[in-house]
Amino acid sequence: MIRGEGQANIAGVTPDDVFDFVLDPAQYTKADTKMRWVTKLADLPDGMIAREDGMFMGRFPGSVVTRYKWERPNHIDVTLEHGMPEHLHAWFEIEQREGATWMRHVEEMDFGHGPAGLLYDLVARRWFSGAVTKEVGEIKRLMEAGERGRGLEALAR
Repeated sequence: MIRGEGQANIAGVTPDDVFDFVLDPAQYTKADTKMRWVTKLADLPDGMIAREDGMFMGRFPGSVVTRYKWERPNHIDVTLEHGMPEHLHAWFEIEQREGATWMRHVEEMDFGHGPAGLLYDLVARRWFSGAVTKEVGEIKRLMEAGERGRGLEALAR
């Protein structure tokens, strides 16, 4: 399994602002170099089913179907429903703290599929970890520069 994690204190924003930014594909794809787009496929009472189109290691295009579950504005949880990796789990923790909004983002992936998966995990480990850390830094930079997301409205079909 490979894992990436990042934390940031984002000044001048609320937990709702961060929640909306993360769920807006037009904004989120500015920060996440692994992600090209997110398309909502179905609504759920506490989230959605979505197709995520991305680039693995910045070179290989692919798509997965994921289940988003959220508790606005403090938590977003994303799990794999269908796709090539055997395991995919990502989450955001968002909290109001003194003078800023704190955000922690974690992504875990296990490619699976025997020796090929072990080789992929070995080769991709550093890239994956660095990409998640960079993503969190970019969310912070963009939001502190005034960028905002449209949240669930951006996912309306």
